[in-house]
Amino acid sequence: MESILVTGAGGSAGNNVCWSLRVSKDGKKTFLDGTDVDRTSIELNGWIDRAYQLPPANSPRYLMRLNQVIKKDRVEMVFPQPDSEVGRLSRDRDEVRATLFLPDRKAVRICQDKYEALSRWFKKGLRREPIVLSPDSRNTRQLVRRLAFPCWVRARQGAGGSLSCLAKSWRSVEYWIGYHWTEGLKTDFIVEEYLPNRDFCFMSIWVEGKLVTSMVRERLSWVGHRIVGSGGTSKLNRVVHSDKVNTAALEAIRAVSEKPHGIFCVDLKGDARGVPRPTEINCRFTTNVHYLTLASLRLGHPEWNFPWLAARLCLGEKIPSSKTLNALPANLWFTKNTDMGFTMVEGGKWSAETYS
Repeated sequence: MESILVTGAGGSAGNNVCWSLRVSKDGKKTFLDGTDVDRTSIELNGWIDRAYQLPPANSPRYLMRLNQVIKKDRVEMVFPQPDSEVGRLSRDRDEVRATLFLPDRKAVRICQDKYEALSRWFKKGLRREPIVLSPDSRNTRQLVRRLAFPCWVRARQGAGGSLSCLAKSWRSVEYWIGYHWTEGLKTDFIVEEYLPNRDFCFMSIWVEGKLVTSMVRERLSWVGHRIVGSGGTSKLNRVVHSDKVNTAALEAIRAVSEKPHGIFCVDLKGDARGVPRPTEINCRFTTNVHYLTLASLRLGHPEWNFPWLAARLCLGEKIPSSKTLNALPANLWFTKNTDMGFTMVEGGKWSAETYS
């Protein structure tokens, strides 16, 4: 690898991808560019060689400015992280003067439309049929009054459970969507069944329909307090091996792409019977991809560094042998907190003695 550009490098996910590339086996010989719309955020990224402020992804100047950076630094691969840039680069991929590791356009579009993804999963028997509440619809109130409770309400687009809440009555739904619409956020909301059980993330890499590697982590707690809504980032995670989660995630991916290629991360939650159900799918790495990189460094497994693997595959370079499922051992725990960094614990061997 010679030159890679990571977009959204001023955000936590982009920063963690940059760190993963920098500490990889090829890190010392890789020239790493980082871009972001916010020059003050990218100032925090200490892993890149050069930083650039770009217009927003929806700007008519975005591709021109990106290509100028690509030409200037002879960038070979662009690693988009924010959903807005993933979507823009997917649609206009033929105009990007560097290699991309993205699924086909249709798959990216489905991944970024929560209603479309849920509808496809409904047809495959993986989820119940979702309901759309639109600010432009005249029968929103009638739809809300017929809902079954409790239910989950969230924005149709956006990451991290954007604008979501657990609603226990029709009044909660009307207040929730009405507040956001009144404040000018004229987005569609999706209503789906509430899934009360365990919370998982399946992270995977594919090449032309073939699964290269994957792993599952379970989210056990969250940074900060989540009283009404969802979103944010998880605090405590552990690696788990689960045939049921693996199967559900693979079915969810194949429901949105006939020939999966690139990165697919699936969020799943258990229903009332504990059956894992897909809730969200993204075709870029989640914020906590750096957990895998930390494990790869401490335990000597370079193939666990998923951003490094993805970059080598994108550039047509060889990768070490990797397990397709359950790539990491199930005895690893990861934890982090705001402004405190992150760490890994093996086998539940926490350093604190218990005196409670």
